[in-house]
Amino acid sequence: MNLGPINNHKKFPCAFNSNYELLDVLGKGGMGYVYKALDKKLNREVALKVLDTSSDAESVKRFYFEAQAMKELDHQNIVHVFDFGKQANQLFIAMTYVKGTSLASVLQNRKELDFEAIELIGKQVARGLLYAHSKGVIHRDIKPSNIMITQDNRVYIMDFGISYIQEMEKERLTMTGMTMGTPEYMSPEQCHGDEITIQSDIYSLGVILFEMTCGRLPFTGNKPIEIAIKHVQEKPPVPETLRSNVPPELSHLILKCLKKNMNERYKDMQELLDALDFIFSKKDTGSQSVTRQKSKVSLAPKEKSFFSSASKISNEIKRKKLMILAFFMFPLLMALLITLMLTHKPESVLQQINDMHLRASFEEKNLEGDCPNGYPPENLLDDNFKNAWLFPPPLNIKNPILVIEFPEPTLITHLGMAIGYQKSIDDDFGDRFRIFNKPKTIILKTKEGFKQKILFENIKGMQYPTMNAIETTELQLFLEESYELESSKNFAISEIRLLGLKLK
Repeated sequence: MNLGPINNHKKFPCAFNSNYELLDVLGKGGMGYVYKALDKKLNREVALKVLDTSSDAESVKRFYFEAQAMKELDHQNIVHVFDFGKQANQLFIAMTYVKGTSLASVLQNRKELDFEAIELIGKQVARGLLYAHSKGVIHRDIKPSNIMITQDNRVYIMDFGISYIQEMEKERLTMTGMTMGTPEYMSPEQCHGDEITIQSDIYSLGVILFEMTCGRLPFTGNKPIEIAIKHVQEKPPVPETLRSNVPPELSHLILKCLKKNMNERYKDMQELLDALDFIFSKKDTGSQSVTRQKSKVSLAPKEKSFFSSASKISNEIKRKKLMILAFFMFPLLMALLITLMLTHKPESVLQQINDMHLRASFEEKNLEGDCPNGYPPENLLDDNFKNAWLFPPPLNIKNPILVIEFPEPTLITHLGMAIGYQKSIDDDFGDRFRIFNKPKTIILKTKEGFKQKILFENIKGMQYPTMNAIETTELQLFLEESYELESSKNFAISEIRLLGLKLK
């Protein structure tokens, strides 16, 4: 444990998992501390949420709920859970460490935001919530402090600690848990303690859109109960009365999100996203008010003279000549542009990697019996599903089933495989297959020792499992789990494809 620069008032847990080195304290919430930590196995920084050892049973259940909710969510606008477990009496969740700032900090420093920022943040939050809702997860505590923005303008939704999981209907928390949230951003039904739906997240996002647009909250008060009563009873101010250049369509969208009756709000996040797309698309149709500031107008008086009139005539002649030239040059420029698009391939575009060598323990064995030379692993690269590389169940899972070598450092972003079958014949009625054992999970290990697990589905065809990019000159593949293993059958990999970049 590295205490390093940590201040005395910031404390680390007394004992913790040896896989993580705690680096700093990022914050403290209602259920414990959040630390910046180093995942020693994968050599990456993570945000580590640790439950306070003195927490009651309800907090423990809520902590489990968060892990259960987030482990199913894999979206570019939601922090991803890498690990979850228990060490001694401490529960922990390891998730994406977002290097950026919270929307709360942005609003504190900027008050109202320009419309480009409102579009950028609003759409990404809505996309993340749309995905969460599709998985049966309702956040219930959407607020600026739970929204992080990176330096490259990626927006992340955080803290699903009081999320509502529809599949856990029978294990709902107590009324105290059900009404939890942040008063300034809670929907009327949350204030009442009524049933929570996706419209509750829509209402909270509406409050955030109001705050980003107007530079203030729709409802404030000295006590949480005062704010809750206003959410239930009072109408929010019209945004146009607080900011003169707010487009009427955006004002209407915000007020629709803030309707007291859930049925009068947007029916889902997709409908809200469609409305945002419609409003902000006006930047392409001549309406400048949504995404561009008005051009500055000079207040200095203009002098009229003969020279200014002559200059205008000269400029008009030049403008007409340029228009004629542009008329004849435009087709040529378009032809050149199309040719360039069709022929030019930037070096940064991901490409299929073909320059590699495969090694395997079983490459010299004739496992199928119908080919004198056997089926070496090079068949994995021939784009032919009628032959496959077969291998028996490994006697020692600590040995790799396959090693891929590259002549120079290579960045691998996607690894695709066709597993568990071999195409026997093509006919007019569809493909025929020979079925073999299928790998389920495979561990990828680089020459430098970095590991990650990829998961395959129990289907036929080429699959590209989710993986983190790998930079290496050697990649080892270890078989970890299998689908319905039959000891009498071999495993089959019909094809393998790697996408990435060669590094100079």
